[in-house]
Amino acid sequence: MQDSDTGQLTRKELEELKRLKAVREALDEFKRRGISADIAVCPNCKSPRLVDLTSFHDLGYIGSFQPAYYCLDCGWYGRSITIMSNRPERDVVLEDMKSAFGSLREPEGTEIEDTPAEEDL
Repeated sequence: MQDSDTGQLTRKELEELKRLKAVREALDEFKRRGISADIAVCPNCKSPRLVDLTSFHDLGYIGSFQPAYYCLDCGWYGRSITIMSNRPERDVVLEDMKSAFGSLREPEGTEIEDTPAEEDL
């Protein structure tokens, strides 16, 4: 991380911090406007300039269930990305789960009946 001799950040680390600061400022501006947003960030160089590669031309004829990403700044290619969000941390996971699995949820007001475990039988 830091140069052990001088205690200063390297040039690469300073560039990454500048990019992260720009993303954070954009998220803060969205929040002031009342907009919830998530921004994908390259795990290698921290740039928000990622291309989502989901077409069969990019991933093969069959494609893939999980999209792949390409960073326009450093050339990184992969499937795992970092997400920066301006949503409250305690709500993010629950909101994502509701949107992803909303069709599987029980209707509101429906009580789930407790079934005895196999050990209790």
